[in-house]
Amino acid sequence: MSLRYVYGIVPARAAHRLDDERLLGVDGSAVRPIVDGDLAAAASDVSEAEYGSEGLNEHVRDLEWLTPRAAAHQAVNARILEIADVVLPLSFGALYRDDDRVREMLRENADVRVTRLAALAGRAEWVVTVTRDPRESPGADDDLRELDRDIATSTPGRAFLLEKRRTTISRAATERSDRETADRVLGALDEVAERMYTEPVAKGGGDVVVVRISLLAPRDDADRVDARIERLTGELSDEGYRVRASGPWPAYRFGALS
Repeated sequence: MSLRYVYGIVPARAAHRLDDERLLGVDGSAVRPIVDGDLAAAASDVSEAEYGSEGLNEHVRDLEWLTPRAAAHQAVNARILEIADVVLPLSFGALYRDDDRVREMLRENADVRVTRLAALAGRAEWVVTVTRDPRESPGADDDLRELDRDIATSTPGRAFLLEKRRTTISRAATERSDRETADRVLGALDEVAERMYTEPVAKGGGDVVVVRISLLAPRDDADRVDARIERLTGELSDEGYRVRASGPWPAYRFGALS
């Protein structure tokens, strides 16, 4: 028995291009269009034993199993974007019993999906993350240097109080620098983006995430977007921040936003 693994949704008029492309998806399975009305799903057949609910729940905890399949999922959607000029990418593991169930899915909110595809045509998504080392204190150097000199020449009791003051000043300066850096990045990227979304980020862990942004821009502007990201990378590196960016991708975030 096999299930239908769906990668993304495209306009029905692009279905023949998927047929012509002969894409291979997860586990080397052939990607084919399943059409209903104005929409088509890019899908492939996968083993029910491997991808059924029990099997999939086990496998997604196994990075050795998951990593190449997640990469294949993204690669298929990236290629579909090239072929169809637009795709609403689904998350990894979108599975349906058969072609009829896929068609039922396409009929759900079909008008909304058609409108969203039209709005995303010719566009792509980038994800930009700015981090810093938690041991670094951007923006506090001058104040801290003066305090360090005072601490070095103070009595133990006064040095203890100055150390506490140093911690407070360092924290406040770093928080201020992080806010200013986030605003600066948002302003710089807003000039090259049609839409932006500031992603929620978790606290704690390793590097401090100052800001993470998903941005939508025309694919024809890719060089301009990449140049702006490269400029920010160089500028912020000198200030103790690191920029990581990926894209252009299909609109994973903006395909899900109204």
